[in-house]
This record gives sequence, C-alpha cells and structure tokens, in this order.
Amino acid sequence: MTKKTFIFLLTAFILLSAVLHAQDKPKREKRDVSNIKTKITGKVMDGETGNPLESATIQLIKLKDSSRVAGTSTGKDGTFTLEQVPFGKFDLNVSFIGYNTAVARSIMITPNEPELSIGEIKLKAGSEMVTEIEVTAERNMMEMGIDKKVFNVEKDLMSQSGTATDVLKNIPSVTVDADGKVSIRGSGNIKILINGRPSGLLSTDPAGVLDQIPASAIERIEIMNNPSAKFDPEGMSGIINIVLKKESSDDNGYLFNLSGTAGTGDKYTLNAGLSYRTGGFTVYGNYTFRLFNMTMTGALNRTNYLSDSLYFLTQSSDAKMKMLGHLANAGFDYDLDKKNYLGMSLSYSLRDRSRYENSFTNNFTNLLAPSSFYSRNNDDSEDENGLDATLNYKHKFDKKQEELTAMFQYSLSKENNTLAIVQQNLDFNNKPDGSAPQLENDYTDERMDIYTLQADYTLPLKTDPENPMKLKSKVETGYKGYIRRTNSDFRVENYNYTSSSWIPNNLLSNDFLYNEQIHAVYGTYENTYKKFGYQIGLRLEESLTKSEQDASDLSYKNDYFSFFPSIFLKQGVLKDVEVQLSYTRRINRPRTGMLNPFTDYSDPQNLRAGNPYLKPEYINGFELGVVKYFTSISMTTSGFYRRLTDVITRFTTVTDTGTSLTIPQNISTGDTYGVEFITSGGLYKWWFINASASYFRTDLSGNVSSTELNNSGYSWTAKLVSNMTFKDLFDFQLSYFYQGKSVQAQGFSEPVQSLDIAFKKDFMNKRMSLGLRVSDIFNSQRWASTSTGEGYTATFNRKRDSRNAFLTFSYRIGTDDKKMKKKQKNGEDENRNDEGF
Repeated sequence: MTKKTFIFLLTAFILLSAVLHAQDKPKREKRDVSNIKTKITGKVMDGETGNPLESATIQLIKLKDSSRVAGTSTGKDGTFTLEQVPFGKFDLNVSFIGYNTAVARSIMITPNEPELSIGEIKLKAGSEMVTEIEVTAERNMMEMGIDKKVFNVEKDLMSQSGTATDVLKNIPSVTVDADGKVSIRGSGNIKILINGRPSGLLSTDPAGVLDQIPASAIERIEIMNNPSAKFDPEGMSGIINIVLKKESSDDNGYLFNLSGTAGTGDKYTLNAGLSYRTGGFTVYGNYTFRLFNMTMTGALNRTNYLSDSLYFLTQSSDAKMKMLGHLANAGFDYDLDKKNYLGMSLSYSLRDRSRYENSFTNNFTNLLAPSSFYSRNNDDSEDENGLDATLNYKHKFDKKQEELTAMFQYSLSKENNTLAIVQQNLDFNNKPDGSAPQLENDYTDERMDIYTLQADYTLPLKTDPENPMKLKSKVETGYKGYIRRTNSDFRVENYNYTSSSWIPNNLLSNDFLYNEQIHAVYGTYENTYKKFGYQIGLRLEESLTKSEQDASDLSYKNDYFSFFPSIFLKQGVLKDVEVQLSYTRRINRPRTGMLNPFTDYSDPQNLRAGNPYLKPEYINGFELGVVKYFTSISMTTSGFYRRLTDVITRFTTVTDTGTSLTIPQNISTGDTYGVEFITSGGLYKWWFINASASYFRTDLSGNVSSTELNNSGYSWTAKLVSNMTFKDLFDFQLSYFYQGKSVQAQGFSEPVQSLDIAFKKDFMNKRMSLGLRVSDIFNSQRWASTSTGEGYTATFNRKRDSRNAFLTFSYRIGTDDKKMKKKQKNGEDENRNDEGF
C-alpha cells in the first residue's frame, strides 16, 4: 500500500465515520429506554446554620450546547426533584439571592444510571465565589474528549496493587516497554507532568520514579495528544499529566487511608495518607514505601560482515535487581480570603537500587570457529534522591472567572552510582582460562537543579446567557521561565596487580556540565458561536543552552528561537455528534545524556556516546476526530498525521574489530499517520468496558555519514479493559494489551502482548477492601528487535519476570464516612494542580 493510498483511505474512513454517526437514529438502539423513569434529587442548605433554603433556583444545563433542559425551585425543606430528565451529560446550577452559586459539573443520566442524588448542597451567605458540588455518583474509568482523555484511576482494579507504570499500560494510545519507557502512538518522545508541572523527580530516571508511585496515590491521568499553545510544547506525541490525590473534606475534619501490598518474588508496597481541614486551611501528607525484587534475562546475536575473525557474536545475560524506595509528599492550602489562595507542597524521593548482571560473550569466525570468549559481571549500586518544592498563589478578580495564578518551583535531583566490573577471559568451553580477571570501578555523581517560574492570566470576554457558569469566549496569556543546571561527573579506576592498588583512568573519566534556560510567553483566544467553537494560540520561546566537557576542555553553545502556533476547530454535527480538527507545532529537545560526547565503555563490544551537536526535532501535528455519544457509551474515531524534521534517532555502526558504537543523530524527516478507535461506557449497569485500537504507519528518511536511512512500515496496538461488578460479591477486571511490529530507524521491534486479571472485595461500607491481581498470566511479555546497518545485522531480546500475583489490603476512615466515596474536587483543586504549562 502506497503512502498516498493510505492517506486517501484514512481520510475517507474518518469522513465516513462522521456520516454514519450523523445518520444514526435512536431506533437503532436495541434496548428500549422509553419507559425508564429519570430523576435528579437534592437538598439546599445554609452553609453556616444548616437550615434549609426555600425557593433556591435549580437549573439543569446541557453540556453539549449550553441549553437549559429543566429547572425548578426548592421546597420549604430545601429539597428539589427534577423528573423526566433526558439522557445525557449536564451541569447543575444552584443559586439563591445573597448566596454563592454552586455547580455540579458533568453529571450524567443514562439508562444504566437513571436516578441521581446530589445530596446536601451548602451555600455560603454573602459570597460571590462559585463552588463545586461533590456528587457521589460513580465516574467512568475513561472520560473521553477529542483533545483530552481522562483516566480515573480509582476505577481501575489494577490500581489496588500496581504502580503508575501499571496504570499507564491500561490507557488507550499509551504503551510501556521492558525498560519502563512510555510511548504514545508509537513515539517515546513525550512530556510527563506531575500535577500539571514538570518534576525533578522524573528528571534522571522517569521509569524508576513511575515504578515508585503507587497507583493508589493517583487520582487521575490525563492524556493530551495535541495540546494547545498554553501548554509546554515539549514532547512529540503529547503530554501525560499524573494528578496525585490531595483528599480533603468539604467541612472541617480529617481523612485517613492505609494500604499494603505483597507480591510474589519479594515485592512489597506500603502507602499511608492523612489530610485535615479546619476553616479555610487544609494540610495533607502521604508516604509510600516500596521494596521490589526482579529478575531479567537477555540475548544479543550479531553478524559482522566486516571481520572474518569476529564474524558472529552471541551474548547472553541474566540479572537480579532490587529497588528500595521511599516517596513522601506534604503540603497545605490556605484561603487567605474570598479572592486569594495560597498553597505550598513538598515532595521527596529516596531510592536505593542495586543490579547484579552476569553476561557471557562469545565471538566466532565466519567459519563458526571459536575466536574469543569472556564473561563480565557488573555489580551496580545507585543512591538517588529528588525534591520538588512548590509555592502556588491565585487571585480572583471581581469579574467572575477572571483570575491570575502564579507558581514557583524548585526541583533537585542527585544520583550517586558505583559500578564494579569483573571481566574474565574464558576458554572455548566457557570456563576461566586461568588468567587474572580485569577489574574496574566506575563512579557517577550527578546533580540537577531546576528553577521554574510561571504566571497565567484568564480574562473572560463573554458568558453564556443561559448558563453564566460557562464561558463563550475568553483570552488566556502567560509566561514561563525555566532554568536547569546539570553536572555529571564520571570517574574510572582500574586495578593494577603489580602495585596491588587501584589506579585512576583519566582517559575514561569525564565531567560534563550542561546549562539550559527557556523563556516563553503565550496567548490564546477562544470563542463559541452556536455549535461552532474555535481556539487559536501562539507560543514564543527563546532557548539558551551551553555544555562543557572538562576532560577535553571543550564547550558547545546552541541558542535558538522557536514559535509554536495552535489551532482548534470544533463543530457540533447533531446533538450527540461532534467533529474537531486541530493543528499544533511541538518540539523534542535532546536529553542531557544524548549531548554528552564522552564514550561509555561499560560494555566493551557495545559502546555508546552522545552528540553535542544534536539539534531539537520539530513536529507539526494534525488531528481530525469524531465523537459519538450514545445513551451509555461514547465512541471516538481519530485520524492523526505528524510531520517531523531533524528526527533524532540512535545510529549504530560496527567496525572490523567487532565493536559497535551507537550515537544519537539527526536525520532528515519522519512521517507518522494513522487512525485510532476508542469505545468507553457501560454495556450493562454491572459491566463497563474500555476498548481501543490504533493503526498507523511510520516513514523515516535521511542519511548519516553518507549512509542512507530509509525505513517504513505499519504497526497497530489494541487494548481491552473489562470491569464487572457482581453485587454483594466482588469486582472483576480483565485487561489485555497487544502491540504489533513497529518501525525503527535501523530495523523493527517484534510484537508483544499480555493479559492481566484482578479481583476486589469491599467490606464495612466500602471503607475496607481486599484485592488480588495477577499480571501477565500467560507469561508472554517479551521484547525483541532486529536492526541492520552497514556491515552488520543484529537481533536482541529481553524478558522480565512479568508474571506475578499481588494481594492488597486497604482501609479508609474519616470524619464523615460518606465523603470517603467522593473524589477530589474537580473545580478549584483541579485548576490549582493543572494551571499553565
């Protein structure tokens, strides 16, 4: 299939989906919902006295087009009832003269959940603030839009015993490989945020930190494939925002939770959280302990056509890893008055990791005669700690929804690593040949300091006359300053048998310094006219970078200016069909390790080095999507196209000595285009599914050192998460994942798949629960790849002990047990967490 044919068929398919969605009629629904009675109830009270408020105004606003669907007023006892409400998604506004306005956002009435109790709504006298109403109705696991997907972690049974990495594996578009590297739609160039901001905890080892964050501490994960100019443009495939829990009661009181997990292979996790609120002051804290042992095997087979004596190379390895981690965060929120808010948070991570790897390397001639054999034992220990200290401020103006937010964050990451290497020459029976082994110690001390300052301003221009809570047009603008300083000191010493001492090896030692400053301003304008909405934005960034290598007394400077426009168009086709088209420009900056030109000799036949002349790659992304809302299920079809320039890829060469050298390089261009399908919702009241599939093609072209790099191919992924609730018995979840063969610059990776199951049983009115999870039941997770280059071909595979069983216990208690079922407020707390870039 040619590129033009694929694009034509893809476009035709998206348009056909829109037409089919538009032609869909209620008569196609197999289920008769005409006789289902719907109802919304609640009670409005004075927040200070607790007395009921009579004649408070209740308005139900359709979320799709902001039209008023129903309305009523409260009776003498403060209660209200809305009956015969149509199925759909709504905002419920509650107002009373002299009191604040309260709103329950995005409530849903479906055939599976036809009745909804809002509960008690407490209004504050003399306040003009808009407050959010907590609704105890269950959320779906996945809340989908075309521009953002929200994964509510509490609904994922895997979260009872898993980590952030385990949760990401269940999210559409997202894949995680054997090393914990996260990708979206086949690309690992993404930006991961914690609470809406870059985190120093993720700076040096994001995979390790994600494996340390317990899923039970996460409220939701947001996926933005095509973020607007307001957000940081870093990351080719978009942004993953991990929002941690910061539970608090609406009234004065406390909340406490405790959970523990034990898994096969000596895997343990303990998590505890506590929050307390009094008046306008809230203090909260959370602590996680994790002990995780793991094993891994790997193999490499390479054919070197440039050397007859080192023609074939086979390498096998097995490793044991132990990870001991502590993660703590604490903070407070303080409402200074009705218009000013102050918050501070502190997160600290301490990790102690060790890895012992034993490998055997065998070289053969082109006639398969043994050439050289040796073994290599690597004993690697690493101590790492990270810190995030954040100060937030928000000011609300007299005009509703006009506000100014500011944030300052300091992040610190420190890593001390010691690698002890013992290399022993072997005879051709893989036995020591009697010679003294080569002994080497490698020391790495790395420190990274990050300073971030940002401010955002929102100016509402026009509100919806039927729903004053909803803006029809607004302007947003802001600034972000980012300063990063990195110092990586690498030292090597070899053992000298003659002097019986360790001798520094200055030829292999290196000290690398990297400083980076990024200053950005942005502006967006958003407007809605009837069913048509649009947003345009522009972000301007100035980047100042300098790197220095002490060993060679060399310095490299690269300053560049970038602009990032964004355009979003949205059109409502019918009452339950929406089409959106978007364009954004993004950037993928090379990481510090990619820039360090020093050669890593930890594997003597597979060397690695950085490239100080590496340029950032730019991405132009287009996305066309159609969303169809059924009574209890939503379906999304999206087509996407990404055009990359100065693509960063790892380029490997092999010499006639049998040694490979891998260096990151810029090649000319890359294109990725494909289609994605997502279905989410309830088949029945007790059965929820989230299914997704994506099919895409990648084309890479360019040359490095006169070597042509042209590769292309198709790949696809599929996921299914099925949640079933057996009333008064238990909850059951099945999760399946498949990733097809995917393209790399010099080869391809093989398919991989896995199947997980989980059970959960609640006790004591859902305050206590027991969970059981089994990961990779069929032990099928295996990562393999094939690469080719000038003068060589190679295959590689790796396998972890992925099949494990986990038993989890959790307990929650608070001032009001009812409120323990509620989630963190989606209004002001969400804005505080997710402001800005």
